[in-house]
Amino acid sequence: MRICGIDEAGRGAVIGPMVVAGVLVAQSRVGELVELGVRDSKELTPGIRAELSKLIKEIAERVEIMVVDARIVDESTRRSGAGGINELEAKIIAKLIDRLKPDAAYVDLPSTKYHDFRAMIECHTGHKCSLILEHKADRKYPVVSAASIIAKHERDMLIERLKAELGDFGSGYPSDPKTRSFLLQALRRGEVQRDHIRLTWRTISKLAQRRLDEF
Repeated sequence: MRICGIDEAGRGAVIGPMVVAGVLVAQSRVGELVELGVRDSKELTPGIRAELSKLIKEIAERVEIMVVDARIVDESTRRSGAGGINELEAKIIAKLIDRLKPDAAYVDLPSTKYHDFRAMIECHTGHKCSLILEHKADRKYPVVSAASIIAKHERDMLIERLKAELGDFGSGYPSDPKTRSFLLQALRRGEVQRDHIRLTWRTISKLAQRRLDEF
């Protein structure tokens, strides 16, 4: 039996891409992932994620990574008049399932609307398999933990390249003071790059209002 785990990194970020990864392994090799010490990527340092990513790829039958640029994420939101980020992610998950063709797919559920999200995946995938959607699946299923690590490591590398272009903006998440400071300065200079910054995020509108309030 072949199973896959699917998880994302960067969904909630205001700067940078969202990365979604799928890891296909034989059921009989899941124990090897456990022995490696795979777990929720947020609990691991960048260095450990990098090392585990290499080892996971040696165990996996196949690894698929999809990078979604900030502009595409932005254009998918309801504020942009589209179906929303859940719909975007469901379509990506469906593509990964079609590419990996597992017997069972384990997915870290990003939505509170289980049935709607499941229906969106099933609507867009051609490959039929058992579909297991759970909140915090990356903590429960090693194959999802592996996907979480792959996705986060890929985003780590992309963020470092982006910092070389834009400057140090921190993690890229709204909760990061360094990220908010970077965005505020960019707004003041009129240098907000839509290719890398998600303009429909509330963080941007709040910072833009703060900038206006300064005058």
